[in-house]
Amino acid sequence: MITPRRSPWGARSAGRHHAPLLFVLALLAVEFLHPSQASAHAWMIRHGYTGCAACHLDPSGGGLLTPYGRAQGTLLMSERWGTLDDEDTANLGQFLFGAAPLPSSVSLGGDFRAAALVTSVDGQAATGRVLLMQADVGIAVNTGRFRSQATLGFASSGAFAAAIVGGDNARLVSRTHWVGVDLGADRRVLLRLGRMNVPFGIRSIEHTLFARRETHTDVNVSQQHGVAIAYTGQKVRGEVMAILGNYQLRPDRYRERGYSAFLEYAPTEHVAFGASSLLTHAAADLTTQNPVLRQAHGGFVRYSPAEWLVLSAEADYLRRAEPHRHTHGLAAYAQADFQVTEGLHLIGTLECDDSDTKNLPYSYAGWTSVAWFFAPHADLRIDGVLQSIAVPYARVRAEALVVQLHFYL
Repeated sequence: MITPRRSPWGARSAGRHHAPLLFVLALLAVEFLHPSQASAHAWMIRHGYTGCAACHLDPSGGGLLTPYGRAQGTLLMSERWGTLDDEDTANLGQFLFGAAPLPSSVSLGGDFRAAALVTSVDGQAATGRVLLMQADVGIAVNTGRFRSQATLGFASSGAFAAAIVGGDNARLVSRTHWVGVDLGADRRVLLRLGRMNVPFGIRSIEHTLFARRETHTDVNVSQQHGVAIAYTGQKVRGEVMAILGNYQLRPDRYRERGYSAFLEYAPTEHVAFGASSLLTHAAADLTTQNPVLRQAHGGFVRYSPAEWLVLSAEADYLRRAEPHRHTHGLAAYAQADFQVTEGLHLIGTLECDDSDTKNLPYSYAGWTSVAWFFAPHADLRIDGVLQSIAVPYARVRAEALVVQLHFYL
């Protein structure tokens, strides 16, 4: 396990507003620009999938795929270069397309993602680097009503919150590991214990969105240990999690405890809307070292008026309470996904963040993205991101171009 390190720039409200601090904050903003883990596509609602449990082993979306989900990923998401014969179709849901047969109770998967990142802050000379963003493998076992799942990966930088062993330059990470049991005659209820994604809002692959970052609910490293119960119905789905803390962080004072929950209703197969709520407490905040009570409450919607277009949006009210300091604000985004042709998507995203309305104005960002699922279980994504970041007594402009290559099993 990794001991979290105190932030080098101190508390945001400490009144330090010298040029070096602004530059560090700007660099931090740039680090949040690139998405990492491809775990869920909210735009699958264009195909009538309002829920996630049919395709993912996690009932709220993301992570390892079911055989059905693996097959649909090829049939509905990938560029079609030719026709599929009966044998090809029969093997679509199998691990490695049936080349390595597995028992029906066992599922294997994996994600590999590499990226080239070019960034610039306030018009300074652009800098570039190549990143290994994800290298994870996963296994799931389903015997009768009982389920279990675990992932193990390698990270060369970051991912401290998911680390299980390692140092500053290389570490093993486990983003999820849990055991569960299906309840009820129709098995629509799943009770789980372990490290899981936090149920809140739209589970999107852009884990660096303000809404994901400020609520601590991204699918990259923000998973928590706890107990969760999820329900998946025809029109209603939801999940409630008792958060017991991230036991891959130490010491204990940094661990958040509380609850998170969401509920979504889909009146038709092409529209869904819901609400989320989260409240956690930690004895010490990673940055300020003060006790902190954190809340987030909001709503979200997904709508596909035509198969070629999906609109989604989320808005969350945020509140933090520390000794002698209380802040509140808003994090929100709206996104449009245009499917130009099967396998090719143009995506536009606008977002804002006002997570500390007492001291700072809004931060804004715009994303222009192209996602090309050029082959089964492979995609190329290009993101151009422009941010206007509010820092104490100033505003910083940050730009990024990210090119990502992703393979999954």
